[in-house]
Amino acid sequence: MKNNITILISLFIALNSFSQNISTEVLNKTKIVGKNLIQQKDIVANEFVFNERIYRSYVDSLTGYATLQLRKLSKNGKVLSLKGLVVVYDLKNKSVKWTKKIDYSMSSIQQYGDILILSKGNKIIRLNIENGDPMWDIKNDLYYVNINKKIGVGYAYNGLTGSIHTLEGINLNTGESLWQKELKRDYGWNKIIKTDASNLLIVAGGMHSLNIETGSGWDYETKTGKKDYTETIAKNVGGLVLGALTGTYVVSSGSNLVRDVLSNTIMDSTNIYMASKEKLACINKSDGTVTWSYQLPDESTSKSSLIVRDSSLVLINKGYAFWRDKTIDFGDPFILEVNKLTGAEIAFKNLMEKDNPIVDYKVKNDSLLLLFGDKITCFSLQDKAIKYTKTFDSETYGNLTFFSGDRLYTKNTDPELHYNLLSDSTHYFVQTSKGKTLKLDKDFNELKTFDFDNLYLIQNTINGHKFINQDNSTIILDSNNKPIGELSLSFYFRIINNTIYETNENSLLEIDLNQLLNTDNSDEF
Repeated sequence: MKNNITILISLFIALNSFSQNISTEVLNKTKIVGKNLIQQKDIVANEFVFNERIYRSYVDSLTGYATLQLRKLSKNGKVLSLKGLVVVYDLKNKSVKWTKKIDYSMSSIQQYGDILILSKGNKIIRLNIENGDPMWDIKNDLYYVNINKKIGVGYAYNGLTGSIHTLEGINLNTGESLWQKELKRDYGWNKIIKTDASNLLIVAGGMHSLNIETGSGWDYETKTGKKDYTETIAKNVGGLVLGALTGTYVVSSGSNLVRDVLSNTIMDSTNIYMASKEKLACINKSDGTVTWSYQLPDESTSKSSLIVRDSSLVLINKGYAFWRDKTIDFGDPFILEVNKLTGAEIAFKNLMEKDNPIVDYKVKNDSLLLLFGDKITCFSLQDKAIKYTKTFDSETYGNLTFFSGDRLYTKNTDPELHYNLLSDSTHYFVQTSKGKTLKLDKDFNELKTFDFDNLYLIQNTINGHKFINQDNSTIILDSNNKPIGELSLSFYFRIINNTIYETNENSLLEIDLNQLLNTDNSDEF
C-alpha cells in the first residue's frame, strides 16, 4: 500500500506542469488547396482548425491520431509563450481524444508511434495515448526509441553524485530497466546507425555497437571533440549558423564543447572506416578490434569527410567544427589518402588555408573539387596536387555555400511548361549566400546566374512522381518532368500512407494523394 501511495505522489509531483483535461474545440472543414492538371479538377483537403498556433505536430498512421502541441507566438512573431496545450485528435472520427495544459519551460513532449513521452527535469513519463493518463515514470533521458520492439535507450539518472554515463535499456510498455552499461558521452552523441532490427552503431566518443535487447556490444573509444576550448569559441563566436546540409544528429554536452570532430562512417562486409580527432581507423565490424589506424595531426584535424577510391581512402579535412549550433574555424584543411587494406599513407597535402574552411566538395572523375567561401580549387586525385583555383568576388556574389543542382529544378520556357533538373555532366552549379545559383563551365567561369527564389527544390518522390517546391507552391511532376498537379503547400509537409499532412499557423491539412496519383500503394516517408 505504501509503495502504491508513493508512486501516486511521485506522479502527481511530476505532472504539476501538465494539468488535467480541459475542453477545446476544433473546427472541421474542407479547403481547396490545388489542382489536378490532367483532369482539371480541384484538390481538396480536410482542414482541422485549432484555437491556438500549432507549435509541433505528429501523426501516427497506426492509430490515426494526431498529437498537436499548441503554443502562442508574441505579436512581433519572435517570442513563444511558455505555456500551451497538448491535444490528441482522432483524424478518422474527427474528435478530440484529450487536451491538457503544458508548461514548456519545465516540460516537453515527444512521440514515437503510439508511444507518448512527457519529459520533465530528470524524469520521463509515458502517457496513455487514449486518455493522457500516466502509465509509468522513471528517471532517465531518452536518446533512442525502437517503435516496433517498444524499447527505449537513454541515460539513467543516478543522483548528483552518481555516474552520468550509465546507458540503460527501457521496456516502454512497463518502464522497467532491461539492462545497464557504461557509455561515455563527454563529446555528445553524433550519430545513430541502425544495422538491423535489434542492433545499433552509436557514434559518441568513438563508436559502439549495441544490442538494444541485451545491452551487449563492443566499444571503440576515441576523441570526437575538444572540451573547454574557450579560446577558439571566443574567437569564433560570430560563426555561421549550422546549415541544414550537415545531416548530423547531435546531442551536445557542455557549454565549451567543440564537437563533431569526426568523419562520416563507411562500411563494407567486414570493416568500418571512420576518422576522429585522433586517428583514421579501420574497425572490425564483428568485434570492434582495430585492424589499422593512422595518427592524424592534433592541431589540424577537424570535421572531415571520407570517400573510397578503388583500393584507397581519401580523407577531406575541412577546417571547421561545431560549437552549440554554430560552425567555428577549427583546425586546417588538408587532404589525406591511405591504403584501404593497410592504412599506409599514399599522399598528404596541407592546403595552407588558415581560417578558410572547405564548405563543400564534389568528386568529378579523377578530380576533387573543393569549395571555399571565396573560391573553388580543383585537386587532382591522380597527381595529388592542386590543378587550378578560381576566386569569386564576395562583394558581387557573397560567400560560396554549396554545390547545388542535384535537387534543384527550373521551369522551361516552352509551351508544355516542363521542368528541368538544374544539373548536367558538363557544368557545375554553386549556391551563394546572396541567394544566387551560379552556372559554371569546367574551368569555373560563370555562364549564367539564377535567382534561387525562382528555382524549385525537390521535397519528395513517391511512385516515380517528384514533389518540387518554391516558397508556398508545390508542383508534382511525372517521370518526364511534366507537371500533373499543383498544391499550395510549403516545403515542410509530410507524406504518410499516400496522405499529405501540413501544419500552417493554427490549422492541420490532410490531403489524400489519390485525388492526384490515382494509386492505392502505401509508401511512408
